[in-house]
Amino acid sequence: MTLELDGLVKAVLSASRKGFFRQKPIFEPYAMTSSGELSELEGEIGIPLPNDLRCWLLALGYGDIDEEMSFRREWFASIDSGQLKGGARFAQDILGNFYAFDGDGHVFYLSRSQPVFAAISKGFLEFIDELMRRDYQLVDWVNTLETQRYEW
Repeated sequence: MTLELDGLVKAVLSASRKGFFRQKPIFEPYAMTSSGELSELEGEIGIPLPNDLRCWLLALGYGDIDEEMSFRREWFASIDSGQLKGGARFAQDILGNFYAFDGDGHVFYLSRSQPVFAAISKGFLEFIDELMRRDYQLVDWVNTLETQRYEW
């Protein structure tokens, strides 16, 4: 794991919000994964995971960030049409929107309610860093994106 990724992992794991009765962690783990399982997943989706996303999953496993973004194995799926053909989905937000990566590791937002998408970052580390900078308010961030029509 790179030092930069290690710092982001530690920051996310140590972050918390005030809950009704106590502090609540920003990251809620769901399930751990292994390198072998991620290799199997890559075979299923037909594209290698960006290295930073792979390292993130090995360090934290699947889980939720601030109840706004969910990393689950079932969200991973290949994209077979449109501008992101050959890429894959990797996460879902609280509104059901998906997040995907292309062959270069760029991260994209895919709207669930309309056929639009937007580039969100040049890579997974940049995506997580910006999410932290925005105090984990993913939906607010997505609402500021300039989207373009997605040709399914």
